[in-house]
Amino acid sequence: MTKIAPILKSIEKLPPFPRLATMALTAMEDSESSLDQVVAIIEYDQAITANVLRICNSAYYGLNRKVHSLRQAMVLLGNAQIKEIILAGTVVRFFRSYNKGYALASGELWKHAVGTAVIARIICRHVRKAEPPSLFTAALLHDVGKVVLNSFVDGYFDKIITLVNEKDYSFLEAEAEILGINHAELGARIAESWSFPEDIVCAIRLHHNPEKDNSGSQILPIVYLANIITLSMGIGVGRDGLSYRGQEKIMKDFGFKARDLQEIIITFYDEFNEIRDILQL
Repeated sequence: MTKIAPILKSIEKLPPFPRLATMALTAMEDSESSLDQVVAIIEYDQAITANVLRICNSAYYGLNRKVHSLRQAMVLLGNAQIKEIILAGTVVRFFRSYNKGYALASGELWKHAVGTAVIARIICRHVRKAEPPSLFTAALLHDVGKVVLNSFVDGYFDKIITLVNEKDYSFLEAEAEILGINHAELGARIAESWSFPEDIVCAIRLHHNPEKDNSGSQILPIVYLANIITLSMGIGVGRDGLSYRGQEKIMKDFGFKARDLQEIIITFYDEFNEIRDILQL
């Protein structure tokens, strides 16, 4: 087993999550925050403001007038849409590079992250459940640990895959055995270093092991299922493939049958194709 210290030290090499983006996302999840308060936070970040206006004026939204201000954009699109635009525009830089350890081409981990977030949102609609405020963020960031762990996985891949193939380990268990930490736990620690809320940290930490949750998380089962569905469609399937333990109970809890999954996948492709350019896929 390698020492865990060098892996945890690598977290420090990640660029910090932009403070203004964190403040804006937090304010938009607070029902007591006013429009003026949110605008006052975002308008000082030129990159965020420019990206919001660019996307608002894209063909995707088809607005009949040009949007010139952040306030106007928020009034027309609403908190949820603006939040997703800010989050996606901020997070993309962490996921863009070639992920050698997991054999994911440049941008493939980003596609998987976005795909999981979109599927999570569709699941909520499918079961006629209101979307929890933290769901999109947690789903988008669930594999952020792979950004850091990939170089270590690459160096020890043969040992990891031997445990998977010969000892019936899941890939997650093999990562922990060989490296001292798995990508889910490392992702949770990254989220903690970025001061994300506990429900997001929990969803990242247990997105392969929802049965271990004792908090009654609303978002964890959805993130788990969305991740499984996205992988089953071949989006973001790297060298780890589907070498994870499935949780049939989650499917039963949602009451999903094969037809439900087919409907979710069809809806996903319709939405995913529409937002590809917006989310820079």
